[in-house]
Amino acid sequence: MGVFLLVVGVICIIYGVTIMLTWSGTAFFLVWYVLGVICGGTGALALALPDSTVVRGVRTAVCCLTVCGIAVVSIMSIAIMHTAYRTPPRDLDYLIVLGAQVRPSGEPSVVLRYRLAAARDYLDENPRTRVVVSGGQGPNEPCSEGEAMARWLERAGIDADRIVVESESKTTVENLQNSRELIGDDDARVGIVTNNFHIFRATRMAERLGMGDVWGIPAHSTPWYLPNNLLRECLALVKAAICGTI
Repeated sequence: MGVFLLVVGVICIIYGVTIMLTWSGTAFFLVWYVLGVICGGTGALALALPDSTVVRGVRTAVCCLTVCGIAVVSIMSIAIMHTAYRTPPRDLDYLIVLGAQVRPSGEPSVVLRYRLAAARDYLDENPRTRVVVSGGQGPNEPCSEGEAMARWLERAGIDADRIVVESESKTTVENLQNSRELIGDDDARVGIVTNNFHIFRATRMAERLGMGDVWGIPAHSTPWYLPNNLLRECLALVKAAICGTI
């Protein structure tokens, strides 16, 4: 078990480094470092120290917690990804594109481009649908996410009169609340555009806010970063349940 924990710890730290190097605008990669230190440190100590009841107990406890944690996150992740691929109907009244980081150049990040590409594809196929691009300006962003998204969609050929800009929100709940107010019709059929791992939480938040006919429109996500995104999403779901937002 010591070797197992040491290997898991090293993998977590290496993976955390790859997430850090994406410069995603969040410090969530530190979670991987913490997991790596706990697992790897316990494994290394278990291998280095003389065998004893205490060492065996700590090693077994950490190993059991690691396996249980992997199992719980895996089950939650399966539920999250299963929900992401319900086929939305045609001619929804509105799309809401949830914001993500804008680069210092003013261009959307890779994650946000995936969302915008999914929105563009739906809007091209459904010309009666309008779109709300929702996101405020973060401390490391040159403009609001809503403004950057609107520019991207216009360059992609979407008419400006189909685009509604919401540029005040800072969280997913605020994205949805503010967009709902701009739409002004709780009976509207709405598609929420976000990355596949985020659909589960976003649609449940929307339903909790009273948006009755809500559909998820999943955008692509980079497979290598999916474990990080799913772990973060699982923790966010726990927080949302505690706070009563889902």
